[in-house]
Amino acid sequence: MQKLATAATAMATAAIMASAAHAGDTDPPANTTTTATNTAPAADPVAAAKKDFDFVLAGGYAHFFATDFDTGGGDVAVDRVFSSISIGRAESETYRWDISLTSEGAYYSFGTSGSLAAAAGGRPWHNVGSMVLSPGATFQLDQRWRLITRVLLQEAGEDEASFSDSLTYGGVLAATYSFSREFTLGAGVLAVSQLEDDALVVPQIIIDWRPSKEFRLSNFAGPEAFPGGAGLEAIWEISESYEAAIGARYTYRRFRLDDTGSAARAGGVGYDTGLPMWLRVTARGKSGWRADLVGGLQLKGEMRLYDASGHELDAVDVQPAPFIGVFFSYRF
Repeated sequence: MQKLATAATAMATAAIMASAAHAGDTDPPANTTTTATNTAPAADPVAAAKKDFDFVLAGGYAHFFATDFDTGGGDVAVDRVFSSISIGRAESETYRWDISLTSEGAYYSFGTSGSLAAAAGGRPWHNVGSMVLSPGATFQLDQRWRLITRVLLQEAGEDEASFSDSLTYGGVLAATYSFSREFTLGAGVLAVSQLEDDALVVPQIIIDWRPSKEFRLSNFAGPEAFPGGAGLEAIWEISESYEAAIGARYTYRRFRLDDTGSAARAGGVGYDTGLPMWLRVTARGKSGWRADLVGGLQLKGEMRLYDASGHELDAVDVQPAPFIGVFFSYRF
């Protein structure tokens, strides 16, 4: 089954955990939304609907420059395309729901030599797609405690991979405690099934701390479509319209391969991990748009190839890879 052109490698599982926190913690508290609606009712139904619902459209592109493998020989370059759409609404002072659809498209350019290519009988993989449908709910337990729940339905595989064999599912449960308006701390867990492997369980620390007006430490303040929430960013808020940040995160992608190429790789599984570190510059407009320029270096890269039964065929370490990306979102 041919996937959408923008679909590609599986979304980093740890990043999904942070996106759940992002959906709940970055919006104004439910009681703030309710007060604004009750004290200033909109005569225009369209204007009222815009206050009731929160829509976010986002997209982005990142290029990871060609880099060699430390082991086995060969090299790889990657282009990634990101997109997301989400809608949410605070139904009361204590309950808010949201649903999001995200996709990531990765286009790998492998060298023809090396042990990974030899194990695959040609290219290890080429165009890989991931889509995640994620409904969630946030409950304001009291003025300080918040509970976050989320369901994850994901499809990840090459263009011609079997759709049913590329599906995984899971969920998120997290709680946050606000010591003050400037400091929120929380913890949670993501549990998700994996292709040809045991379920993955990822603990997550959630932090949003503003020790001063200009400085913020957070793990869900990055671009909307960039799965960077699972890491941590130190942010300098230059003004209401501009900010700069430095951050890092761990990425994890596991996806189904198609039936082309050698019998060894047919219907197998690809694995791609790394530790990108980046600098980010952001501009915001009062109308709701946001633009981000991100550049950095991915460290600790590793790629693995498994057969259809989950047996490892080869694994290679990837040398540090510089990358650059641009992202845009509009909230209305």
